[in-house]
Amino acid sequence: MTSWWTDERINATVDRAYIIKEIGHKRFQDALHHPLAFGDGLTDDTYLDWILSKGRRCFIILNFIGVPERIFQLIDKSLDDDDLPLSEEALYDLNLFGGKSETLDKKFYRQQYSVLVQELVPGGHQDFGAEEVVPVEPRNSRKGSIAATSTTSDRVSVHQKLYARKKIATSGENGVGRVHFVMHLKALQSLKHPHLVSVWSTYTQNDFSYMLLYPITDLTLRQFLNEQPKFFKNLEKQQRRETLLRWTHCLVTALAYLHDNGFNHQSIRPSNVTIDSNNTIYLANFAAMNALDSGEDKGQTYRTEIYEHAAPENWRRKPSIFDTAPDKTIHLGGGRTSRRVTASSRPPSTVSSATMFPSQRAHSATTTTSSSNSSSNTRPKKTIINTFSPPERFSPGASPADVFSLCTIILHLTSLLLGHGQKAFASHRSKHNRQAGRGGAPADASFHVNLPEVGTWMEVLIGDANEREKKDKKGKGTGASFWRSVGGVVHSAEAGLRKDPTQRHTARELERK
Repeated sequence: MTSWWTDERINATVDRAYIIKEIGHKRFQDALHHPLAFGDGLTDDTYLDWILSKGRRCFIILNFIGVPERIFQLIDKSLDDDDLPLSEEALYDLNLFGGKSETLDKKFYRQQYSVLVQELVPGGHQDFGAEEVVPVEPRNSRKGSIAATSTTSDRVSVHQKLYARKKIATSGENGVGRVHFVMHLKALQSLKHPHLVSVWSTYTQNDFSYMLLYPITDLTLRQFLNEQPKFFKNLEKQQRRETLLRWTHCLVTALAYLHDNGFNHQSIRPSNVTIDSNNTIYLANFAAMNALDSGEDKGQTYRTEIYEHAAPENWRRKPSIFDTAPDKTIHLGGGRTSRRVTASSRPPSTVSSATMFPSQRAHSATTTTSSSNSSSNTRPKKTIINTFSPPERFSPGASPADVFSLCTIILHLTSLLLGHGQKAFASHRSKHNRQAGRGGAPADASFHVNLPEVGTWMEVLIGDANEREKKDKKGKGTGASFWRSVGGVVHSAEAGLRKDPTQRHTARELERK
């Protein structure tokens, strides 16, 4: 049972029998049927009639704080539900509770907000005072997948339906301001697509604003690619294939819709694509939905998944200087000897390699060291490392980058459909980036660095689809057109994975293909 009272619940609960039962003593029960003291004979209404027509909320509040009989004093002062909420000052002046006034006044003041609920409605916004009850019920602490990138999200239910609640600071140094929040959300709430996580409703309370997002799911595509859930495995083989193919179209239409409405996603990757138990797929966590995050949530940290699925134009080499550990002492002759290299015998400054990925195509590093007059160098080195710089959070012209990232998702899905594992796909992409020896970072399997390998992988997929189409034709099967469609989807993805963003197809063009 919820902690707040809606109109429907109040009307269903507070009836004649409930009032008579809760009022307690027979003397009070009899008094309920007396005419109103202030009626002066002009009305036949009784105290019970007044409660049922005008004072159900007042009666519940008094009953909750243990003094339902005080309803008579309240009515005699001509107070009803329309006078709520009563301020603390008004309660003190009314002196409804005699000698216990101060304690009961505070209880009444707090309790009244449980029956004065502003309902959250689809596409609406509510401002709640500090004491008001927000009609949401927190659920378990497990975060929903659509909130996976935010540290300020949890789950709540409204009328038994689950939503992800995103918390946003609207005051303080990092706050965005309530006016800005409401204006921004007006545009977001207009976005409605069957394969796009959307804003259901919003509200503000104290120093924070909140978005309620739906649908909420537990499974990301990243998890799905590693291990398919039971609800997917329970489908017939052809149903599974058709579902994977359908998902490619669903995601393309969602992105096309987003672009048509003036929004870019800017963070398409497997963990930002979610799947529900009905095998419906969604694009989640697009940039505009995260635009109001507080400063602590805005920093986009380096993550392999972000890097691997980003477009080429979104990751540029950027030299940075880092302090690294000092050189190890060099022993002449390669043995364990007390002889150390001195400054006079040390070789001149050299260039060494330090990479974030083993591939020289992806990263390179230049290290400069200086000699020391001591027998061993204990000073930190200054190392210049060419790392990849993440994209600007809201860079203009991001639509082609979205298309590139989405096409990487399409290749994941079609590879799975054609029976190729994700490890095999990643290994194929990174096959020219491996180094001999043991240890070190994994090979760079990003799409934008390995476009030639991605191209040969697409050729493999198209070849597989063509072979299956021929096989079905010979066997007079009904699946020839299906495999032809799979090959067409892979071929379309090629148009979205071109290195030059001006040469890529738009999401709407991909949809039409």
